[in-house]
Amino acid sequence: MENFNFQGSLPVADGHLTTQLSVFSFVEDGVVMMYAPALDIVGSGYDSNQAKASFWETVSEFFRYTTQKKTLAKELKRLGWKVRGGKKKMKITAPDFADLYESNEELQDIITNKNYSSHKEVLELPNVF
Repeated sequence: MENFNFQGSLPVADGHLTTQLSVFSFVEDGVVMMYAPALDIVGSGYDSNQAKASFWETVSEFFRYTTQKKTLAKELKRLGWKVRGGKKKMKITAPDFADLYESNEELQDIITNKNYSSHKEVLELPNVF
């Protein structure tokens, strides 16, 4: 399995918050899959470039939609993120791997049954809290 190393960020007008995001990459039925359990987001393609593009487009759409609907903080909390502080000193932390593994059947399947690679990516979150 090829190791996927890439950087991703989201353009935002009002600044940004930075956090780490774990991404699991694997091939299923000839399709390259990229999965971020902390956001429950998947991207796919027939090669690594298509998978990367699909993944980051899905991440961008998630943040565009939840920002527009003013539900980003609520959705991150639902996904197990810790959102603390005020606008000047906001701290956002992705869920612990152990918590994700315990509650996420898709992640359990990847770890148990797939030949995968994983890595952490820097993710810039819109500062719209």
